[in-house]
This record gives sequence, C-alpha cells and structure tokens, in this order.
Amino acid sequence: MLKKLIATAILTTILILTACSGGDDQDRPEPPEEVDIRPEVIFLLADDQPLRVYIESQGIVEPIHQMTIRPRISGFITQSLLDDGTRVFEGDTILAFDDQEWVYQLQEAQNEFETAQIEYNIEKRQRQNNGNSNPDNDNMLRISTGLADAELALERARLDFSYTTIKAPFSGELSVQDRITSGAYIAAGSELGTLIDDTTVLIRFDVLEAELSRLETGMAVELTTPSGIQKTGIVKALSPVVDSESKTGQVIVEVENRERTLRPGMTVEGRIQIESHNGDARIPRAAILERDGGRTLVFKLNGNTVEWIYVEPEFETSEWAIVNHEEISPGDTLAVDRHFALSHLQQVRPRMAGQIVQEGVEEAEE
Repeated sequence: MLKKLIATAILTTILILTACSGGDDQDRPEPPEEVDIRPEVIFLLADDQPLRVYIESQGIVEPIHQMTIRPRISGFITQSLLDDGTRVFEGDTILAFDDQEWVYQLQEAQNEFETAQIEYNIEKRQRQNNGNSNPDNDNMLRISTGLADAELALERARLDFSYTTIKAPFSGELSVQDRITSGAYIAAGSELGTLIDDTTVLIRFDVLEAELSRLETGMAVELTTPSGIQKTGIVKALSPVVDSESKTGQVIVEVENRERTLRPGMTVEGRIQIESHNGDARIPRAAILERDGGRTLVFKLNGNTVEWIYVEPEFETSEWAIVNHEEISPGDTLAVDRHFALSHLQQVRPRMAGQIVQEGVEEAEE
C-alpha cells in the first residue's frame, strides 16, 4: 500500500512539471534578430574647383539719378503727370501751373525795360552831342535812367515764368505718394514726388578698414537680390574716409539695371573675390578633424568602410580647404558630420548630405 502511494505521488509530480515546462516554452520570446549597430555618417564629395576668397557685405540700392519734385511757385495746376509709376522722358512736362499771372508780370517787366531803354538811348545821344561820351560813364547812365534795374526785373520775370512748368531733366519713373491732378492748388516748396532713373544703380557697401586696402576700382562684384537673382557690378569708387566708430569704409558699386531687377531701397548681398587658390582637390572644411598632437585627418569612404588619411591643408576658409595628397582626389567621398568618434576601417551607414530617410526608403532632397 505504501509503495502504491509513493508511485502515485511521483507520477503526479512528473505530470505537473511537464505541464509547467510546456507553458514556459510557449511564453518564451523568440531570439532577437541581428541588430545593425553601424553608425550613420554624413558625406560630401571632394572636387577640383579653385578655392576663392571673398569680401562680403550688404548694401542698399540707390538710383544713378534722382530729383525731388518741389515747385518754386504757388498756383493752380493745369497739367500733371504726377502719378506713381508713370514713365517720363527727358524734356517731358511733369507739372504745369496756370501761368496767366506770370505772363502779366513778364509783359510788365518787358514794358518797363523798353521804357528804360528809350530813356537811356535819349540820354546817351545827348551826351554824345555835348561831347561827353566817356565809356566809363555808361554804367552810371544805365543806373540813372533805370535801365539796369529794368534789365534785372525782366530777367527775374523770365525766371519766374520758367517756374510755371517743371520738365524732366532726364528719363525715368515717377515715385509719388499722393496723386496730383489738374485744378489742384500747390504751395511753393511742397515736396510732390521723386523722379528716379534706375536703369543704372549704385550700391554702397560697408567693409572693414583692414579690407579696404585689398580692393580697387574696376573689380567685379557678385550681387544677389532677396529673391535670389544674381547680377554683376563693378567697383566705381572707394571711400577715402574710414568711420572712426564702426571702423568701416564704403565701397561704391555701379550696376547696369535696364531690366530693373534692382529696386531703389532694396538690400542686396555683395561679394568681391580677392584671392583664388588651386590644388589637387578642394574638400569641405567640415571633413577635417584634429587628433591628439595637432595632426589633422579626414575619413574617406570605401564601400561601407571609412579609412582615415592624415592631411595638411594648403589653404582653408570656413567652408573649403585645398589639399594636395596622393590619396585624396576629386570625386572622393569624405565624412563631414557624425564622424567625430569614428575609428580607422570602421563600417558605417553612409548618407550623402541632403539625403533624407523616410520609412526606410532613402530619398534625395530636390
């Protein structure tokens, strides 16, 4: 009887252990797949372009010719082209006043001059007849007979009459804040608008005093507008004076602008090339790393593996460097980001700068 009980207990225990073992096998997680631990590194290509050094600055566009329209007399308007954006040509009448009052003044001055002329001629003949025709006394005679004053009054009247019309001294476009129409009364000295000739423009750039000595008239200037349009101008003049506070001097650039892409008041970017350097390869400055001891190196991509190469740049700026090295050539792929902790012959996941990864699919930015 005791043996039967012991056998039954052993069998029950085996069944329980078997059941638990089967449950553990069902709950046990699948072994993890192999994880790719290669670092993702950003790369750019070396090229064979020269490394150019520029002086860069911002400037404001101003027209080559500009005239403020400000009448010298008061009166009612009979003719007006004063409308914003109106195109006028040299000699066109921009503004005309009712000139009747000025015509009367001119006629009156003409009559007074003719009267004084007659008196002068009579007095002069009488002196000649009396044998007193000294030329030195002629100026006194002109004053005493009123001829001198009459001449001045006539010239004044003619000048005032000329103010009744304002003509364009050059071809250009009108910039007007308030439209002026016929019949309006205008006071003398009122600022009515501006005539602008921007077929050629000037741009004033401020540059550091240390850079002025590297510039000269006639140098080409690359310009970029806020919308990205690029143009070329030339250095027309260099300021002879340096601002004592900002320690800058002005460079005046002249630009042909017949298509009128540069508008007065616009801010543009300008750069002037002052140096150019050539070598075996031009590489991104971000590719160069410094290791202990001050040595510099780059990581070059071979397949999915990077190898470091010690280099000594011949010339460098904040963006590029010139390298003469037998193992660096135009077209080589060099690490420029996420490469600070790399080691020699390490495998990586390469990404070209500008390339994005979306849901596991690599795409290049347009």
